[in-house]
Amino acid sequence: MKEDNKKIFFDRLKRVDKDILKALKEPKEEFSFRINRIKISNSELEEELKSLNLFPKRVDWFEDAYILDIKNRDRLIKSSLFTEGKIYIQSLSSMFCSLLLELKHSEWLLDMASAPGGKSLLWSSLLQNSGKISAVEKDKKRFFMLKRNIKISGAKNIKTYKKDARVIGKISNLYFDKVLLDAPCSSESKFDLNLENPITFWNLRRVYRNSKLQKELILSAWDSLKPDGVLVYATCTFSPEENEEVVDFLLKKREDAKIELIEPKFENFKEGLLSFEDKEYDPSLKKTIRILPKGAFSGFFIAKIKKIKS
Repeated sequence: MKEDNKKIFFDRLKRVDKDILKALKEPKEEFSFRINRIKISNSELEEELKSLNLFPKRVDWFEDAYILDIKNRDRLIKSSLFTEGKIYIQSLSSMFCSLLLELKHSEWLLDMASAPGGKSLLWSSLLQNSGKISAVEKDKKRFFMLKRNIKISGAKNIKTYKKDARVIGKISNLYFDKVLLDAPCSSESKFDLNLENPITFWNLRRVYRNSKLQKELILSAWDSLKPDGVLVYATCTFSPEENEEVVDFLLKKREDAKIELIEPKFENFKEGLLSFEDKEYDPSLKKTIRILPKGAFSGFFIAKIKKIKS
C-alpha cells in the first residue's frame, strides 16, 4: 500500500508541475529568518550577528528578512537572538504570504489556524504592536505553542482563541478587515524526497479529507470578512484539491469573491492551475500562485481574494 501511495504521489506531482518534483529533490542549503522590530533594530541585529561571526544576505523585496547557510542554523537557534525573540525563523514563502495582507494600523486581522503564529507575529513587528489581531487555533498543543511564541516576541496586539475556526463566520459575521487562512493541509512541501520513505503518512483519502475541511474553513473565513476586505488563503501543499479547488469552491458559493493578481518580486513561482484531471476551475485561478520549494523558500500555494461591495 505504501508503494502504491508513493507511485500515486509522484505521478500526481508530475501532472501538477514537474519543476516541483525536481525542487523537492534538491538538498536544502539555506534558510531564512526575520527581525522582530519590537525588540531590536536592523543595525543592532547586524552588530550581534557580526559578533557571532554570522554574515547573512539581505532579501531585496523585504528589508526585515535575511538568508543564512543551513549549516549556521543550529548556532543561530542557540543564540540569545533566537531565545529572546529578537528574530523569528520563517520561510520566505510564509513571509511573502503574510505581507500580501497589507495590514494597516487601524485594521483588524483574523488569523485562522494560526499556530505557530509566525504570520501574525510578522505584523506585530511591522506595526510595532498597533492594530488588532485575533489568532485562532483549535489544537491544544499548537495553541500553547502559539501563546509561547507570542510571549517570547513581546507582541501585545494579538489575542488568542482556542476554538474551531469553522464557527468564526457565524459568531463574528462581517467583523474583520483582513483574514488569513493558512489552512491545515497534507503538507506535501515538507516531504524530503531524498529519504527512503519520504511520504509515510500521505494518501489520497487524507487529501480529500483536508479538502472538505478547507472548504468549510474558507466559507467561515469569508463570512467573517467585512465588505471591501481581503482574504489570503494559503497551504504548504501541492494537491489541487486543497488549493485551486478550494478557492474555486468559494467563488461558486460567494458571488462577492474576486481573486486579485499576485505579482511577486521573485521568480520562484508558477501560476495557479485552470484544470486538473477531470475538473475545470474558474479562469481567474490563473492569478493564484505556487511557490517552489527552493533555497529559503518553502512550497506554498497562495490566493488573494477581495470581497466586493454589493
